[in-house]
Amino acid sequence: MSKPYSKVIVALDHDHPDKAKALVDEVGSLIEWYKIGPVLFTRSGQELIRFLRERNKKIFLDLKLHDIPNVVAKTVEEVAEMGVQYLTIHSLGGRKMMEEASSACRGLPLKLLAVTMLTSHSTEEFHELGFRGDSESMVLHLQQMAMESRCAGIVCSAHEIKRIRQSSVPGFLLVTPGIRLKDREVYQDDQSRVATPSEAIEWGADQIVVGRPITGAREPRQVVENLFG
Repeated sequence: MSKPYSKVIVALDHDHPDKAKALVDEVGSLIEWYKIGPVLFTRSGQELIRFLRERNKKIFLDLKLHDIPNVVAKTVEEVAEMGVQYLTIHSLGGRKMMEEASSACRGLPLKLLAVTMLTSHSTEEFHELGFRGDSESMVLHLQQMAMESRCAGIVCSAHEIKRIRQSSVPGFLLVTPGIRLKDREVYQDDQSRVATPSEAIEWGADQIVVGRPITGAREPRQVVENLFG
């Protein structure tokens, strides 16, 4: 069975574009998708987007937009012109914000993913914010809102993905971060709801986001080659 590299999105967890570019070139044709987060985007987002497009890579811009509906919708329109494929908004911005964001990119190649609950959050931390119930119930609620708002999919941890897959409409994307490798520690790890690549895909993820296990490795390509054993 071939390894499902097409399902892997590498998060460019670097603070300098030269390091990110070097990693992309080292990994080469194995990986098609790359994620740019707010730190790297703030420093050199346009430069890196151009670099990835020149290499025919697909781009996941992870900004977790959360603002008034009009501001988010206009930002979505601007991002759509950059030639990226995925953009995140935060589902806690509410139904109206998600609906207007979805309308802003309707008919365009850009797909919106609604972030549900950060993989760094535990249920206890969510309770501190005033939410009730467990993390799975909250994510399921936010997933329903995202589907009804016509988002293309959500970002959720592998821990909720089995139940979410059961309640999702066909074609609704489930993208899973918080991916960790067995017997490999991550320096200053702040993720609390994690899974291995094989577990996340087996449980129903359409794509997985892998960052520091690859970007923090001495030989990133070798890590990619061994993601699935």
